[in-house]
Amino acid sequence: MKNLILFSLLVVCHSHGYAQQESHLDVHSMDGAHRVTLGLAHTHISTGRIHEKTEWLTAPSWSLNYDYWISDQWAVGLQNDLIIETFLIENTEGEEVEREFPIAIVPVAIFKPGKHFSFIGGIGAEFAASGNLTLTRFGGEYGLLLDGQWEVGISLVWDNAWNHYNSWGLGFTVSKLFARKH
Repeated sequence: MKNLILFSLLVVCHSHGYAQQESHLDVHSMDGAHRVTLGLAHTHISTGRIHEKTEWLTAPSWSLNYDYWISDQWAVGLQNDLIIETFLIENTEGEEVEREFPIAIVPVAIFKPGKHFSFIGGIGAEFAASGNLTLTRFGGEYGLLLDGQWEVGISLVWDNAWNHYNSWGLGFTVSKLFARKH
């Protein structure tokens, strides 16, 4: 956990220093831009078990994402989430599986039809000591550009860990944009 926070702070500090060196950023076009996002969320787990009771669980999570914008409307990215909790889930065969601080790594495609909303889809994996799970992710983001280099937003994602469990997360994000130079 400390390493994730330290890494996040280093990314933000490096981003700030890099922004000071830029001569002119093209804030009107995302084509060729890079985006690094740090998010804080709550992940809601469908079949979590704590104290012998199966119910929807809510667990805190962090995300650190990277996106590369191919055009103003399309991007490819890598979304990385860490759930800060150990919990039991029941898979489709009724077996209990412990998930200890699982980390999800999901390559995604992003479609941004307008100024603020983006839609996300991808297939990746969730890693934990008890084993790795394949998952599908769909979601959406709403972002507000602050000064051409920073964006704040909210995200809503749904994950399906194949044959194991569903979860959805609601998060608050801060992004640093590295737009292409003129």
